[in-house]
Amino acid sequence: MKKMLKLTFLIYTVCLFSSQSLASEVISQNIKLGDVREGMLLQRTEEPHFYNILPKLKTNVTIDVEGMVSSTTVDQLFTNDSNEPIEAIYVFPLPPGAAVYDMIMVVNNRLIKGIIKEKQKARETYEKAKKEGKRTALTEQERPNIFTNSVANVMPGDTILVRLQYVEKLHYEDGSFNLRFPMVVGPRYIPGSVVTGYSGTGWSLDTDQVPDASRITPPVIPPGQRTGHNISVTVDLDVGLPLDKIESVSHDIVSHKMGTGQYRIELKSGETIPNKDFVLEYKVDTGSKPQAALFSSEKNGDHYFMLMAVPPVETNDILNLPKEIIFVLDRSGSMSGFSMEQAKSGLAKALSRLHPEDYFNIILFNNNYKAMASSPVRATENNISAGRYFVSIHDASGGTEALPALIRAMDMSHHKGTVKMIVFITDGSVANEANITRVVNQHIGNARLFSVGIGSAPNSHLLKKVSSQGRGTFSYISSLTQVESTINTLFDKLESPVLTDLALSIPGNAELYPYPLPDLFVKEPLVVFGRMDQKASGQARLTGKSPGGIVQLSLPMDGNASRNNPSISMLWAREKVSGLMDDYYLGHKEVEKDVIEIALEHHLLTKFTSLVAVEHIIANPMRNLMTAVIPTELPEGWEYDKVFDSDKMMEAVALMPQGATNSPLLALIGVLLMITASVIYMIRVRLVA
Repeated sequence: MKKMLKLTFLIYTVCLFSSQSLASEVISQNIKLGDVREGMLLQRTEEPHFYNILPKLKTNVTIDVEGMVSSTTVDQLFTNDSNEPIEAIYVFPLPPGAAVYDMIMVVNNRLIKGIIKEKQKARETYEKAKKEGKRTALTEQERPNIFTNSVANVMPGDTILVRLQYVEKLHYEDGSFNLRFPMVVGPRYIPGSVVTGYSGTGWSLDTDQVPDASRITPPVIPPGQRTGHNISVTVDLDVGLPLDKIESVSHDIVSHKMGTGQYRIELKSGETIPNKDFVLEYKVDTGSKPQAALFSSEKNGDHYFMLMAVPPVETNDILNLPKEIIFVLDRSGSMSGFSMEQAKSGLAKALSRLHPEDYFNIILFNNNYKAMASSPVRATENNISAGRYFVSIHDASGGTEALPALIRAMDMSHHKGTVKMIVFITDGSVANEANITRVVNQHIGNARLFSVGIGSAPNSHLLKKVSSQGRGTFSYISSLTQVESTINTLFDKLESPVLTDLALSIPGNAELYPYPLPDLFVKEPLVVFGRMDQKASGQARLTGKSPGGIVQLSLPMDGNASRNNPSISMLWAREKVSGLMDDYYLGHKEVEKDVIEIALEHHLLTKFTSLVAVEHIIANPMRNLMTAVIPTELPEGWEYDKVFDSDKMMEAVALMPQGATNSPLLALIGVLLMITASVIYMIRVRLVA
């Protein structure tokens, strides 16, 4: 026992002196208010009268829309107002369908172009340049909608611009286009047990279920403080069709007409706090709704195309089969406030759309789940009233254990002769998206799953993926004004015929994505990307099954008459990578090499490839460097105390170092001390026994 106590003391001593020896590499520089210069951004520390200097960050977003494709430039300007060289680390969101193809670092008007490399090689290039005192930038993908920019050797007084460029397809439905740009990574619920190691700079330790948790949980600025980070957004629309209306449910905007179907949209305030998604919707005139469109491009001798078509489905045909709908409603802490209002209002509206022959059930979840009934009940007036009451008496709090609730909904027995559907209402603030998607794939059976994203900053990646695996669709409720229209649109889909077994026949040999083609709901377009060794020509033939029989549609494939868009090849590659990653998370790890191959060919950022830029000038010969992690805002409408009140979240935050510390080292110290305590405990148990 004495030997063990000596060992414990030795570990404490080593940890203490190791911590002191590395104190020069702190997360931020502590100063007193009397030492503050004009323009400095500060964050309070736990030490009275001391503050952390934060690097300034300003983001300018420019979105160019042509037809059904948007091209976006994101400029992030990092300014170092401290007296020490820094490494700035910023975790930020982009749309989950973004094909990120370029990164440029601008230093004193010098442009250094980012190079695509395999992830580990890019990291090694960055670390080598950082240690040599060279300015360098690294862009990594953590999730399809979460990215990290690391910028090293930002010298005192420096402003370094990191420019990212990406393209994505727009969401189009029934004459309405939807563009969404996320501005903040909301805190994610981290399930699982803490594991040894610490790979990032976030507030959470890594766990067995989320091994990269520390890389997707950027520190959140506490209530009453501001990061000082502002963002501007400019959208240039060139739709080529007369527009009926342009609106944003998220921000106040100003719109300037530049020509027929051409507009410039800007934030009314010029800049804003990046704490919610920017959402822009615009509709074409009723008589101008496109039924088909073809876009094409050429690269390295290959021909690429994007085909959009709206199949002719009789929307007046209502499904005669009764529905069985299980509503799975998130009531975790992140849903508190406006989000819970929107969710409850949406569910109440959905219940009002049920027919007497339908069945329904409601499952609420946070750390645990609770069902209204053991099995779906008929949609009588009394049962619907009971459902409304069941929802009304529960508030938002706790963690987000979505998986058990979804499994219960998918495995719940249903009545014969009904069409089983699951409506998943959530902000999606979880970190185990891959596991949830995989389980939905395994348990969904013949049911369909539809997602409704709630709040100002929903996790669109999760919503899209679970809906895809569940052969359903996704939609959003960003404000109470959207509740009625969103739920009505959803029920129009639930009650209308679905086109299944879609097949597209194209003259020539074409590699098509997505594959297989998804089922289509009423008023939804089919969007297909293809690669051919020759320019498209002739007629394409689309066939599918509906309750009324076979549906056929012939589409012209004249490559010479198509609208040229050079980004189509990148979008095709992005769709292929997305399909391969679905296979990867379903257990087919061998596709990693295919993802790397296509990413290197098309210069795409992926889970396995990163962009790195190095200025070959030694800017920091002393090679001293502080790491400054840029905090994020809490999404609008979220309540800080409710978000961090679950046991899992509080445990993660409590375990993390506070103030100016060396996070990886202290995480290791914590693990060593826990191991020591466990050994002592086991010895004591043996002595007692």
